[in-house]
Amino acid sequence: MLNQLPKGQKTFRLLLSSDCYEVITVDRPNVNESELVAALTWSVKDLSAIPLEHQQIDYFELKVQPAGPKKLQVVVADRRKIQPLLTLLNSFKVKIELITIEEIALTNLMPKDERPHLMLCQLRENQLSLLVSVGGEFVLQRLISGVVFAEEQDEMTRQMQFDSLTLELQRSLDYLDRQLRMPMPSSISLLLPVELQQWLEPRIQTLFELPVESIATVDRNVLNCIAAAVLEESPEVQDEA
Repeated sequence: MLNQLPKGQKTFRLLLSSDCYEVITVDRPNVNESELVAALTWSVKDLSAIPLEHQQIDYFELKVQPAGPKKLQVVVADRRKIQPLLTLLNSFKVKIELITIEEIALTNLMPKDERPHLMLCQLRENQLSLLVSVGGEFVLQRLISGVVFAEEQDEMTRQMQFDSLTLELQRSLDYLDRQLRMPMPSSISLLLPVELQQWLEPRIQTLFELPVESIATVDRNVLNCIAAAVLEESPEVQDEA
């Protein structure tokens, strides 16, 4: 792919897939800003599955904080997975203007007003996750385990999976209300294979009485939408995650 690009300076943006990093929530250490990264290294060293010598960390602060001490979201990336790619790109004289993660990039596809918004997405085969944003900024992500939608499912099986999904969605709404003291979300976005979006959209809209927007289209699949989300991100986010 790199060999096929036009000659001259090339500028890339990288989106790390979730197998390249972890996001760990910790209390904010009581240190100066200049000492924060060093302090966070020790805060997460025993919480991450990535060995300390292979960790590359950064952090960001949530727009909406849960009750209690102030929290930070620490991104722990695995150097063993990202350094070979960076070395390869450097050999092609590629400029990297942004490295980001899924949770932050996907919020670029969500409304930017100050009401909470939900996104149900399927970034990998049969793996669902739910994202929440406020004002275009990431608030939380929940992996929805045990719920699997697949093309070969019969209607009864799919309906059973939908029933399980509705319970998980309701739990998330309850958490936003009771723990984060947030109002009812104003909408929910779907970033899923088109056929699944078409099946889910009317059911979710009827059950939760929320406007539902399907993002993927026949001409722009899930991966194309994710790429568009990365292109919309401000490079200033480099300092956050």
